[in-house]
Amino acid sequence: MKTYERTVTTTEPRLVISHDESAESPRNDDNLGHFITVDSNYYSPDKNETLESIVKANGDRAKNQADHIRMIKNGIEAETDEKVLAIYPVSKYEHSGISYKLGSFSGFDHSNNGFYIVTEKSQKVVGTKKKDFEKVIQAEIDLFNKYANGEVYQFVLIDKDGEFEDSCCGFYKIEDIREHLPEEWKNEDLEKYYEI
Repeated sequence: MKTYERTVTTTEPRLVISHDESAESPRNDDNLGHFITVDSNYYSPDKNETLESIVKANGDRAKNQADHIRMIKNGIEAETDEKVLAIYPVSKYEHSGISYKLGSFSGFDHSNNGFYIVTEKSQKVVGTKKKDFEKVIQAEIDLFNKYANGEVYQFVLIDKDGEFEDSCCGFYKIEDIREHLPEEWKNEDLEKYYEI
């Protein structure tokens, strides 16, 4: 068999930014409290069978949201060694994506099926003062929204000789990748390197 060799030169971007398909939930990190939802189509952001059971069981008996929150607090303190510091309602908006936020909302594609529960034990882990609870919780929920909607990124960097140089994952903003790149990338538009 007769064969031949051919050298092909291609030009490829040295930086490739893509979705991080194996991102871990930010709820696996230390958080101010427990983000519990009761929804037949989705898992609760925080997997805690005891809290999920208490929220669900009391939801069927509660007269209104304030009554439900009181019953959740009493249930947690009776069934666990936790002291509840605060419980906030969390609503979900689902329409071509999922978005959770603090508070109760009604309307098309809204549901009020979750609570953010801060216990004395969970508060001690992060040390947040009570006056900052809502701000910290909303930041945690915003981060979870990005994760739930696949807005987590990774990069692979190749050197000028076409050899692997670096990679990293778990970024919630493309711009955050810049601090992990060499100085030559400081003014580069990183969005150009994003591959869908």
